[in-house]
Amino acid sequence: MAVQTQFNKKVKFFRHDGAREFATSSLKTFYEDQGIEQQVTVPYAHQTNATAERAIRTIVTIGRSLLHHAKLDKCFWAEAAMTAIYIKNRLPSPKIQDKTPFEIMYKSKPSVKHMRVFGCRAYVLTPKEKRLKWDPKAREGLFMGYEEASKAYRVFDMEAGQVVITRDVNFYE
Repeated sequence: MAVQTQFNKKVKFFRHDGAREFATSSLKTFYEDQGIEQQVTVPYAHQTNATAERAIRTIVTIGRSLLHHAKLDKCFWAEAAMTAIYIKNRLPSPKIQDKTPFEIMYKSKPSVKHMRVFGCRAYVLTPKEKRLKWDPKAREGLFMGYEEASKAYRVFDMEAGQVVITRDVNFYE
């Protein structure tokens, strides 16, 4: 698991609401092999998993605000939620002595220099190898968020109708 490999922390238990996706035989075997205790909460009793429920509410609230500010349709809710998580992990929290979750995990303060306005216009450079002499050098899109694994941006390419991952982009905020 990523938490164990990347941060050298053992997962002791996994709490969930008993949904089918968490109760597969392969997952049960995985939990047993890893020595992870499963804790299933009581159905329809959200207070039994209050910490997770509160975090979800915060992410939904931030995501909804991002969509509203950008005047984007709800079809972009997943991108807004991922960006909300990215932002939340870089905000100080009084519960952890005004440090950020990022600081706790990586032992350094996060940089915010690269952060952009969700939903702003963005122009993605088309590589020379993929364009003809008279083709435009860039395609218009909308900024959707951050791709942490490759330190790149997620941009919705309006012509292609899909999200592209790129570092070569100009923003108009």
